[in-house]
Parts: sequence; structure tokens; C-alpha cells
Amino acid sequence: MNKDSPLSSPWWSSKRLRLDDGSNNNLNSTVNSESQNNTRWSYSGNASFIEPEVLEDMGVGMLEDGVVNCESTKASGECVILPASLVNNKKSSMNEAGGFEYQEEVYTTSNLETVNAERIQQDSYDIDDLAVFGSVENESGYSSRVEADYYGDLKASFTKEKMNASADKSEQACLDQFCLFRRKRKPSVEGEDKFNKLSDEIILMILKWLPKKCLVRSMLVCKRWCQIARDEALWTRLDLGNKVLSEGTLGHILPRGVQILRLAQAEIADPILCEGSEVLNDLYISKLQYLDLSMTVISPTGLAALLSKCKYLKKLSLENCTVNRDCCKAISQNIELEVLNLTMCKNMNVGCIMDLMKLKNLTALNMAWCCLDSECMTLLCKTLPASIIRLNIAGCRKTMTDDNVKDLSRRCSAIIELDLSDCALLTIHTVHNLLNFSRLEHLSLSRCYSIPQSAYIRLAHMPCLLYLDVFGLMSDSVLKSLQASCREVPEINKYLHSSVARPTVGIRRTSIWGLRVRD
Repeated sequence: MNKDSPLSSPWWSSKRLRLDDGSNNNLNSTVNSESQNNTRWSYSGNASFIEPEVLEDMGVGMLEDGVVNCESTKASGECVILPASLVNNKKSSMNEAGGFEYQEEVYTTSNLETVNAERIQQDSYDIDDLAVFGSVENESGYSSRVEADYYGDLKASFTKEKMNASADKSEQACLDQFCLFRRKRKPSVEGEDKFNKLSDEIILMILKWLPKKCLVRSMLVCKRWCQIARDEALWTRLDLGNKVLSEGTLGHILPRGVQILRLAQAEIADPILCEGSEVLNDLYISKLQYLDLSMTVISPTGLAALLSKCKYLKKLSLENCTVNRDCCKAISQNIELEVLNLTMCKNMNVGCIMDLMKLKNLTALNMAWCCLDSECMTLLCKTLPASIIRLNIAGCRKTMTDDNVKDLSRRCSAIIELDLSDCALLTIHTVHNLLNFSRLEHLSLSRCYSIPQSAYIRLAHMPCLLYLDVFGLMSDSVLKSLQASCREVPEINKYLHSSVARPTVGIRRTSIWGLRVRD
């Protein structure tokens, strides 16, 4: 159609005309022999004079412009009509899978462009149904595809209804044949609680074999079990080493009457005692007697709060902990304290030494590598309790002198085990002072380089000496000659590390100071 037409184009003016694939109208029957040779004939003119109903009766379909490329058609206004013979030659055949493929080719006036329409695969019975509908003609003389689609939908709905009806019948038949038999239940008889016949002492003996985790869970059974599970006999010893304790955990543990507690290498969060805990009562006193806090991560404030509730401690280990004056004051309140391990403790000063020297029953003290200054060392050697029999003050490289050893021999002459390793300022005068320890059995002078090797022969002939450690001072040949001169006693270089006041020795981790911490 020409764009310059004076007449207003109706809605179908932008359409192109083609023959329907299934049509058998008169136009196709009157095509001459030229159309049989793949030629096309066209109709040029104004499409507005053609009624669309007439075109549909003639078998001519309306195509949208957007279906194929028809730029030349728009420009010339020509309508291309394909003969039926040409269309029939382009119909597809059955594929290998038995499906049906339909292919359509449309030719334009400017160039012969081929457009492959959508391929539809159908079963064989669908082809037969469409063939039947193709034989039925309507008023225009050709079969309607709308009727074919309607027939397909009708057949699909009929098939579904038939299948649903058969399924309902089979289900009803199964329900008619199904029978449910139930056994009669015997009337329930209320059982007796066997534990009610047992005394609290018998139940206590049974619960004694449970680990602490199961013991805590047993408190949730009933009020009676909760009361029995809290008995102090079940919580005498407790091992929480290498554990992470949240805030207020110790406030729940101490009231249960724990006497032996191991917290080595544990992490304790602040505050260790929460509000409302029984431990915060001013009159409360813990029953702890053996406490191991070696290598524990705890703040000085929390440590002071814990030690302030302890009055009956007998053995205490604070190895590698940070202390302050409040901690030392709390320790000094334990008048029955016998063993104290302060190895590598930090922030030790003169005030702390003065508080610790109030412990008159102290028998074993380990203050090695505490970085004590000269004033603290002098005060320590002059005020040590006379009850000390095992002492370790190793690591005082620049503060321990011969005069301090002399004061120590006068103050604590009953010492049995003494470790002065890594005290580089000690000389031969110290050897003369050590001869005053008449009961000395174990002496360690490792890496005391200022003492001559000949002086050790004199120390080896002490009457009560059993072990002499001189690591890092002599070669193997000199050690053999020294051992030969001393015969069998004392044994030289037997113990590499000191065990003074330490809770665990070697690989044992289930006991502290020889006492079990696990049931």
C-alpha cells in the first residue's frame, strides 16, 4: 500500500496477505503454470477495498508487520500471495523420533528471506485427529485451526476426567478392603519409685561414682536429688584446669565446700564473684585448703577478691601470675599456709615481701625469677621464717650476693633443699657459708660461673648432701672425675628442674601436691 494514499487506511491496511496453509480456495485452483514453477504473483492496490471476512473465506490470512522483515513490502505497498502448491511443498515430514515438524517459509518482494516458524512436535494420534478435522470443511471451504485447537483441549480434558474417575474407584475399593485391628490396652499401673526406699546415705554413695558433669545434671531430677547432689562430700576435690570460666562461676563453686581445687592454665573472667552470690557475704569463709592457680589468666583484682575469701589455705601456687599488695595481704591471713609457690610472679615489691614474711608456719617457698631488687632480696634473707626447710630463689643474677647467703645461713640453718642457680654474683665465699647448713641434702648451683670448679669438691664432701646440681659448669670428663672422687654420694646433675613448692612434677596432671583432683 502506498503511503501517499489520500484515503485513511483502516486497521488492516498495515497487514500483508498470504494463503492459509490448510486452505483450498479458488485462488489456488486458478493459479497458472507459471506459479507451479516457484513463481509468485502479486496483487497491487489499495487493501482498504477488500473486506477481511472475504479474505478469510478465500483462505487468505492476515500477517503482522513484525512477523518477518517486510521493509520492501511497506515501501511498495504490494501484497504477496503464495500458491497452495508452493506452500504444500514446504510442509515437513516425520522426524526420527516419530514426531511431527511443521515448517513455514515466507517470501517477500525485495529479497527471498526464509523465516523458520516454531516447530511443534506431536504424537501420532494427534496427527490423526488433525487429519480428521482437516477433512471437515466449513462454509468457506477450508478447515479451521481454531476448531482443531478446541478439539485438542477437549480431548485432553476428557482424558484427565477419565483418569481421575478410575483413580477414585480404585481408592474406594482399597478403602473397602482395608481393616484396622487394635489391641486392647492393659490398664496402666502406677510404678513405685525405687529411690524413695533408699536412704540419703545410700543415694550419696551412688552419686559419688558419677563425674561432675553428670552430678550437675542429676540436680534437675527433683528437689531431693538436688539437695543430695549438693552435699560437700561430692565436691571435696575439683579439677577445672585448662577451662574457660565465665563471670561468677567461682561464686557458684566455692559454696559447695570444695577443698582441693585445680585451676592451672584456666581463664577466669571478671568479675569472678557476681552480685547476689553467697560468697560476697562478709562473714563467708571458703573451705579451700589446696589451690593451684599456676599459669592462670586472672586479673590482680579478681585474684585479690578470691584470696580474700580463703582463710584455711595450706598450699598455694600462683606461678606466673600478676599480684599486688592486696593479694599479698590476703595470703598473709592464711596462718596455716605451709607451701607457697610464687615463681615468676610480677609486681613483687618490698611491701609484698613484708606481708609474706608474716607466715610463720611456712616450710617451702619458691620465689625464683621474680625480678627482686637488692632491697627486696636483703629483706627476704633477713626476715625469712625459721621454719623454712625448702627454698628456691634462683634467677637473681645481679641481686643475690655472698652477704645475702650469709644472712640466710644464720636465719634458716635447718634448710634441707636450696636452689641458688643463675646467681652470677656468688663467689667462693658462698661455699664457706653453705658449709653452715648441716642438714642440707639437695643443693643446686647451676650456672654460678664465679665459683671455681675446685670448690665443688669441698661441697661434695658435706655429710648430709645427697644431690648436687652443677649444670653448665663442667665438662663431661671433669664431672666423671668429680663423681669418682665422691664415690656414690652425692649424685651429680640428677634433677634438671627444681620441684620446690610446685604442685605438679613431671607429666602428672591429675593431682596437686600428691592429692587427687579427679574422682
